[in-house]
Amino acid sequence: MLFDKDNQWRYSIIAKRRLTADASFEGEDALIAETMNAHPELDAIWEQGDRSATPQEVNGTIVNPFIHTALHVTIEKQLRDQSPVEVADTLKALTTRGMDRHEAIHRIAEMYAHLYFTTFRRGQSFEEVSYIELLKQLDSPE
Repeated sequence: MLFDKDNQWRYSIIAKRRLTADASFEGEDALIAETMNAHPELDAIWEQGDRSATPQEVNGTIVNPFIHTALHVTIEKQLRDQSPVEVADTLKALTTRGMDRHEAIHRIAEMYAHLYFTTFRRGQSFEEVSYIELLKQLDSPE
């Protein structure tokens, strides 16, 4: 499961290892490390162990570092795998309209997170069709 204790532990280990001179990662671990490198404002929080999975104030905003990073990684994997392809279409539409890539990933992740956590709380399965519909709304010019 994406947000379970095992993944939290894994993220904490990667956070520590990536700061060493000989750190090298492969596969999804490399993607996690890259995402962490794109968020240096979270570095001090990773050192807090279990607290890295609790909401904390970062630069005036409340963020859960673990969930934030896991959502980034999820969207990057969807882009890499072209699954669903609408994620790449939405990213292209947002960046074409002038949004930087990082912010566009955040916007897509917001859509994913909203649907993921809503369905999880209701005990339902994640519906990709609903996700695609949300992406299409985000894709269309305002």
